[in-house]
Amino acid sequence: MARNEKEEAIHIGFREALALILPYLQKKIWNQFKSVIWIVLYLSVFQLLVLRIPIKEAGIISFGICAVILGLTFFLEGLFLGLMPLGEALGLKLPQKLGMFSILIFSVLLGMGATLAEPAIAILKACGSKVAPWDAPLLYYLLNGGSDTLYLSIAIGVGISVVIGMFRFLYGFSLSKILVPSVLLLLAVSIYAFFDENLQHISGLAWDSGAVTTGPVTVPLVVALGIGISKVSEKNEQSSAYGVVTLASLFPILAVFLVGIYFSNKVPKPMTEMEFFKHGIHTEQSNFLLGNNAKQYKRQTLESKTQFKQNTTFKEFPTKMVVAFQLALRAILPLSIFLILFLYFILKEKIAYPEEVQLGIVFSILGLTIFNFGIMFGLNQLGDQVGGKLPSTFRSIELTDSIKFIKNFNPKSVYTAVNEEGKEEKFFYLKERKLYSGIPYHEENWNPTNKVYEYIPIHGPIFGKEDNLLGYVIVLAFAFVLGYSATLAEPALSALGNAVEETTVGTFRKSLLIQSVAIGVGFGTLTGILKIVLEIPLIWILVPIYIFLLILNTVSKSEFIEIAWDSAGVTTGPITVPLIIAMGLGIGNQLGTIDGFGILACASAFPILSVLIMGIIVENSRKLSLNDSESKTK
Repeated sequence: MARNEKEEAIHIGFREALALILPYLQKKIWNQFKSVIWIVLYLSVFQLLVLRIPIKEAGIISFGICAVILGLTFFLEGLFLGLMPLGEALGLKLPQKLGMFSILIFSVLLGMGATLAEPAIAILKACGSKVAPWDAPLLYYLLNGGSDTLYLSIAIGVGISVVIGMFRFLYGFSLSKILVPSVLLLLAVSIYAFFDENLQHISGLAWDSGAVTTGPVTVPLVVALGIGISKVSEKNEQSSAYGVVTLASLFPILAVFLVGIYFSNKVPKPMTEMEFFKHGIHTEQSNFLLGNNAKQYKRQTLESKTQFKQNTTFKEFPTKMVVAFQLALRAILPLSIFLILFLYFILKEKIAYPEEVQLGIVFSILGLTIFNFGIMFGLNQLGDQVGGKLPSTFRSIELTDSIKFIKNFNPKSVYTAVNEEGKEEKFFYLKERKLYSGIPYHEENWNPTNKVYEYIPIHGPIFGKEDNLLGYVIVLAFAFVLGYSATLAEPALSALGNAVEETTVGTFRKSLLIQSVAIGVGFGTLTGILKIVLEIPLIWILVPIYIFLLILNTVSKSEFIEIAWDSAGVTTGPITVPLIIAMGLGIGNQLGTIDGFGILACASAFPILSVLIMGIIVENSRKLSLNDSESKTK
């Protein structure tokens, strides 16, 4: 018998609501805390105990790291509640209601929108101020005035990748059919760029862009769409969504190279700072590179060398928070509106739980705002500090963030000494606390107008003489441990491990995959730092490794090929990307290297190698076990 029951509303008081929410929130924050804190502690302890240099602005950096943890907690929860259900719903309904052309248009727009919403992509713009326009004009333009074009090109690259990935899901062809020609094309473009003065400086940026795009927004959204399409496709018998992450990290590289080729003729060639300011470029190039304020740029550059360095202050917080909010709003809101409108008006479908989706979008914006704010003051500064001081293990470095301005300096206090070669050198004594130390005197650092002497402290080499081998070994060991431990903290890798163990029926265990990827990233980070320290062109590393990977593909099972290439995409998350990029640029600036990019590219290539090798070993072990069991049954 039918019953007509009246649903009763359940009223929950404020205290009861807090009692329900707080334990859940604590658990989520604790999970993010665990993934971040070990890396932060490792960097801090290394700087304090090995490099023996105090952390500058430690209070503000700690505040920024807390903001990163809190921001990531809200952002990932918002992603889970808001954007992910929308992506899954669209993936399921799209092939049922629309034709191929509409699916492809939607895939392009989704890929572009998700990429622009990636938290790590904003890091590239923050790196723009660390590149001098005279050293690498094209790289400077793409990270400053042309940053929007750079973002858009990366987004279009991902959009095209998603389209190809959807074709693959619909028609079920192997990843290698796209992978091999794409990698060969990228290597050919990279070799071409190597022989161009401007293009060679954007090679690291281009290859690193591929790693930046496969973050916490793009990967789950694109995979959710792919799984949805794969389920309803009659021609695709595969149930996994492997391979789409790989494609999303390849085509942005090509897109950045193409944008660089287009703009390379509009910027001047690299030159010295003196040539740059002494009419080394003509007016049209100057306006293009620096905008209409070239004179102002020159004045600011010169003034920054003579002014007192201002530390970061809490007064900057409101302005930075507004900037962080604008970036988050621009990233999340257009993508959310696009997905909702498409679902309502094109597919004529309703959202299953609209309140949850709305809450998820609000959480995503709030979380990304706090995360961006934390990156500005926390991880970016910490990575920059450690990177800038890392070379002090094998070489004496200038502590440019510890510049001292000696007021009322009197040139009469300068003495003359004779060095081992018989040449005269000038110095003066400086009293710090109760100690007197001799300081080299450089006439260019003396400003007679305000009677201030600018003194840059020198630190290192810590372990022996200049360019000692032990110092290099310590730097490389530091890089390996950083890459290895940061990878273990990536939540996406754990999820991939579960999926791999399930699809291989336990043959490729989760722990084995995680260790293989972590060791690969460790060696990749080590190689990336070696590339910056020794100024090895990136192409010399990437060409042999990728050719070797393509050879390994021919002797690997397609299942392991897809797992291996996707592993590279999940290693670069919102924690590792800002830290590693800031660290690479910090080392590059300290050693005078123009291009500090490329570490992420190396950190993405080596895990493919380690997982492919492990896959071959696992497959051989499986064949041996089968042969043994067959021989026993006979």
